[in-house]
Amino acid sequence: MNLAYIQEPVAAALEVCTDEEPLRVLLIDDDAAYRHLCQRYLSNVGPPSFEVVAVSTAAEGLAELEANDFDCLLVDYLLPDLRGTQVIRTFSTSDSERTPPTIIMTAEGGESAAAEAVRAGAADFLPKGVVSAESLVRSIKNAVQKSRLQKSAEAQSRELQHVNEQLNAKNEEIQRFYQIVSHEVKTPLAAAREFIAITLDGIAGPIADYQKEMLTHALDSCDQIAAQFNDLIEMTRLEAKKISLSKEKSSLDDVVARCLASVSMAIEAKQLYIKKRTTTAIPPFSFDRNRMVQVLSNLLGNAIKYTGPGGTITLAISHDADAGVVEIAVSDTGCGIAPDDLAQVFDRLYQVDGTGDSYMGAGLGLGLSIAKEIVALHDGTISATSVVEEGSTFTVRLPIQEAKSNNLGD
Repeated sequence: MNLAYIQEPVAAALEVCTDEEPLRVLLIDDDAAYRHLCQRYLSNVGPPSFEVVAVSTAAEGLAELEANDFDCLLVDYLLPDLRGTQVIRTFSTSDSERTPPTIIMTAEGGESAAAEAVRAGAADFLPKGVVSAESLVRSIKNAVQKSRLQKSAEAQSRELQHVNEQLNAKNEEIQRFYQIVSHEVKTPLAAAREFIAITLDGIAGPIADYQKEMLTHALDSCDQIAAQFNDLIEMTRLEAKKISLSKEKSSLDDVVARCLASVSMAIEAKQLYIKKRTTTAIPPFSFDRNRMVQVLSNLLGNAIKYTGPGGTITLAISHDADAGVVEIAVSDTGCGIAPDDLAQVFDRLYQVDGTGDSYMGAGLGLGLSIAKEIVALHDGTISATSVVEEGSTFTVRLPIQEAKSNNLGD
């Protein structure tokens, strides 16, 4: 082969590399003179230094790849027994993990050879006519560094996947724990509550007034524990995606009336004022009535809990026809929520501490998390704003699918 097109070594200023170990390179080329020239190019340079194994056929190269590990593979595009791209495919099929980054070199083939090299997974393609010591070393270093970065990223990805699988397993374990504890506790709890109620009603015999007071507290505590376990089960089912909505076209006014009636005694007992504002008529739309009662009751219950006697709770409902959404806002004039707490109020098991303690009722901090999940199932959003010592506002935005269909019909 005529080697007049091959430039002499130019190794005066190569990139500095911190690799201490020499890079092992396998060179497969049927031209003995070109193999010798490449070995000259890769000798007496560094860092890094190079340890070159040179063979003349694809069969010899594949045998070397099977027997030894290499940092980089230099292979001629046209070999007597296989093309360079076939060498890549053959070895990667049998052992993809050990396949080194490959550089295809050729004196002919042009763009079609380069395209085939890319499709085969080659890291680089070098026309022999422009190969120099500098370009060869640079190409090998780039291929090795790129391969190491890719393998490092893949290892990190596998580690993250492993950690994620462990977290999922732990989460499932926690959910099963919630379910087991709830099941095992609720049955004896229901029995205890029934016996307390029987005693409180005097069925088991007369009791004194102070005994009635203690039994009433005990009954309330049973109801509180039952409610907490119900929240745990509800949250677990929501996170496990085991809850589906029962949507039907309904009137939001009926849901609001039902929720206001359920909290009327608590509002009266705490001497609060409640205002309802509806800016526009709300058309019937598709939603799960019982779930929306659950959301709205939770927001109203929190407003009552956080608002001192004489305060005001406002329930504002509006319809944005252009955006196709209904907005429900529950505002109070209570203690408010600090900015640090506000960012976490929808987190599971999170409860406000500090100044909020005097307004907090007993609970597990699941109510707002459950509300958020239910709203998300409706493809809606829930948000909160607050000013300490002035009050808070929780806003639910629900899409009205009918609004979109009406627009399409216009």
